[in-house]
Amino acid sequence: MVNLQNSLEDFLAANIQPVMLVMGTPEQAAPLVEKYQLTMPVLCDPQQAAYKAYKIPQGTPLQYLGWRVWLPGLRAMFRGGFGKPLGDVTQMHGTILVNTEGNIQTEFTAKNSSHYPTLADLTTT
Repeated sequence: MVNLQNSLEDFLAANIQPVMLVMGTPEQAAPLVEKYQLTMPVLCDPQQAAYKAYKIPQGTPLQYLGWRVWLPGLRAMFRGGFGKPLGDVTQMHGTILVNTEGNIQTEFTAKNSSHYPTLADLTTT
C-alpha cells in the first residue's frame, strides 16, 4: 500500500489510474485508508473474486513466510508498523493494467509477499 501510494504521482503522470483492491469489507478497509492516507480508489473484495478471476495464485509458505520476506517486513514495521492482516495471508498479490477498452495490457504476479513492481516494470514491454 505504501509503495503504491508513494508512487501515485508517477503512475498518474504516465496516465495510469491505480486502484487498490483489499480483501476486507469497507468497514475493515477504512482504517487502512486513513492510516496510510490513501488517495486512490480502494475497492473491497472479501470473497477474493477478482483474485480468482485474474488467476492470482495462493502462495506457498516460502512466498509469504520465507527469508526474502523478512527484511522488507522489518523495514515496513519500522516505517509505520503493521496491523492485523485482512483476508487470506496466503493470497499472493498482483498488478493488472487494464486499458480504457477493458483489455488487459500487463499482468504482474508477485514472486513473494514483499515483491512489488515499479512503474518501469509495468510499462516496459
